[in-house]
Amino acid sequence: MPAESRIYWDANVLLSYIDGDQDRLPPIEELLRRSRAGEVELVTSTLTQVEVAFAPSEKEAGVLDDEIETAIDELWLPGSPIKVVELHAAVAAQARALMRTELASGRSGLRASDGIHLATAITMSVDDFHTYDQRLSRHAAGVAFPVREPFTPQGQLPGT
Repeated sequence: MPAESRIYWDANVLLSYIDGDQDRLPPIEELLRRSRAGEVELVTSTLTQVEVAFAPSEKEAGVLDDEIETAIDELWLPGSPIKVVELHAAVAAQARALMRTELASGRSGLRASDGIHLATAITMSVDDFHTYDQRLSRHAAGVAFPVREPFTPQGQLPGT
């Protein structure tokens, strides 16, 4: 049975997960569970593998933790609930075009890395783009999917 939806995760979603951000973990863990169950497909760019080099807490403390590095490595192993999409020439061209379109539309400030993330999401025909970067929401007008924080839809109560 195919997944109900395809969701793109920006690197900061995975950084929040790796860091154990208690305010952000509930929807992230639920979406990971749903991905493992085949209910949703979670995708991200190979760029994310570089951006998730260490947890925010490691950066703040200036000390690296072997357990965190292992958790990061596990994100990319075969069988992970997160599908990694290669950065290739077509995605790069789409990112550049998106950056130019955004500038021409008066929505300047789309960074190259964010352009790559959005272009990868476009290429993968995602239904949703999840990020904690509020700056990206202003670029939602240039794409065909919502750009918002991770969430899980709540089921409707019987009889309502």
